[in-house]
Amino acid sequence: MEPFLYYLLRASVLTVLFYGLYRFFFVHYTFHAINRFSLLLMTLMISVLPLFRYNLLPLQVSNAENSISPLNYAVLSDMSWVGDQSTFELPWVEILFLLFVTGFLFTVVRYMIGLGQIVAIIRRSEKQTLADHTILCVTDKPVSPFSWMRYVVITRADLPDSHEAIIRHEKAHIQLHHSFDMILFDFFTAVFWFNPLSWLLRGEMQSLHEYQADKQVLSQGVDTKQYQLLLIRKSAGEFKFGLANNFRQRDLHKRIKMMKKSKTHRQMRWIYTLVLPGLFLGMTVLSVPTLNATVVEDSKDVTLPVDSGKVQLQIVGASLKDNPLVIVDGQKVTTEAYNELKPDEIESISVLKDEYATEVYGEEGHDGVVVIKTKKNGVAGEVPEIILTDTASGGAKVLIDAINERSSLRMRHSSGNQPYSSENQPLIIVDEKKMTKDFQISTIDPQEIESISVLKGKSGVDLYGEEGKEGVIIITKKK
Repeated sequence: MEPFLYYLLRASVLTVLFYGLYRFFFVHYTFHAINRFSLLLMTLMISVLPLFRYNLLPLQVSNAENSISPLNYAVLSDMSWVGDQSTFELPWVEILFLLFVTGFLFTVVRYMIGLGQIVAIIRRSEKQTLADHTILCVTDKPVSPFSWMRYVVITRADLPDSHEAIIRHEKAHIQLHHSFDMILFDFFTAVFWFNPLSWLLRGEMQSLHEYQADKQVLSQGVDTKQYQLLLIRKSAGEFKFGLANNFRQRDLHKRIKMMKKSKTHRQMRWIYTLVLPGLFLGMTVLSVPTLNATVVEDSKDVTLPVDSGKVQLQIVGASLKDNPLVIVDGQKVTTEAYNELKPDEIESISVLKDEYATEVYGEEGHDGVVVIKTKKNGVAGEVPEIILTDTASGGAKVLIDAINERSSLRMRHSSGNQPYSSENQPLIIVDEKKMTKDFQISTIDPQEIESISVLKGKSGVDLYGEEGKEGVIIITKKK
C-alpha cells in the first residue's frame, strides 16, 4: 500500500508541473492536433515515469552499520525499569489507502452509470446508417446532441433545425477518434480523482476536441456566424453526458473566441521541440530519490539522551519485556539490584533486543538484555572479552566502548569457549590497517583503544572480500 501511495504522490507532483507548462506554452496556440498529442503524452508520462527510479543527479550516500549504541548517563537522580507500554497510533497508511479506494470506486461507478445511460439511449433510438458508416441515432429524449464511438445521437426536434451542421460536428468527433481520448482520460481521472489538476487536464482535452470539430465544420463551407448562432441556441435547456462528445460545451465563449482567432504562424512550432524534452527532464529530476542509503540491517537500538532530574528508562519502539536479563560489569544481577544502582555510579547502559540479545547471551536474553557498565575509581568497568557471533544475516556490533587499565582483550566464539584458530581467524583492522594472521589482539594496550566494532557474515565480505568471511574486528585507537 505504501509504495502505491508514494507513486500517487510522485505522479501528482508531475501533474502540477505538466499542467502548468501546458497552460503557459501550449494553450494559446491554434495547433490543436499538436496540443492534443501533447496532452496524451503528458498523461502517459505522468502515469508511467513515476514507476521508475532515475539517478541523474549526484546523491549523498549514507552507509549505516548495525551497532549497539550505548546510552550514556552523566547525571540521574533516580532510575527504575518500565515494562512494555504500547501506545496507540492511527494506521495512516491504511486510512489513506481506504480513502483512495473509496473515491476510485465512487468515480468508476459514476462513469459506469453514465455509460449505461448512453447505451440505453442508443439502443432505444431510431437508427440510420450514413454513407461513411456512421450510425445516426434519433431519440425523443431532450438531450444535447453527442457522439460516442461511431454513433451520433440527435433529438428528433433538431432534425429540421440546422441538423446538417450538428451532424457534421459530431461526425468530426468520430473521424478524429475523440472517444478513445475520453476513455483514457476517464480512467486517468478515476485513478487521480483526488487531484483537481487531473480533472482540469481532462477539461483541456475536451476543449481541444471541440476546437478540432469546429475547425473541420467551418472548413466544409458552413457560415461562421450562422454556426456560432447555432451554438448559442443549443447552449441551454438540454441534458448532456460527461462521457460523450457533446455538441454544447459550457466554455462556449472560448470556442467562439478560438474561431475568430488568427491562425498561429507555423514557425512557432519550434517551441514544442524545446518544451517537451524540458518536461521529460523536469519529470526525471523530480523522480530522483533524495537519499541513497546502504543499510546493513536495522538493529532496533534506541539512544535516549536524558536531562538531570527524576527519570525512568523506557525503550520506545524497541521495548523490552517485563523480565529482561540485567548484566552489571559482566555479572548477572536481579532487576531489584539494578534499580538500586546509584546514577553517579553508572558509566553507560546498552540495550540488546531480539536476536542480538540471544546471539550473545543465549535463551537467557530472550526477553532482552540491559548491559550496564559502572564507574570504578573514575574509570569504566571491565569488558574482558570480545564475543564473535555467527549469524545468517550478518551485521555489525560495537561490543566495547571503554576498558580500564586492568583489562585484557581476548576472543572466543559464541557457540562455545574455544578460541579462534588460524583457519577461522577473523580479519583485524587497526586504525584502517590490516593486521597479519599471527597478530594477537591482546598485545594492544587497552588504554589506547577508543572503540571496537565487529562485522560478521555478508557485512564483512562486502567490505573486505574473502578476507572478511570469518568476520572483521575494527579497532580504532585514541588520537
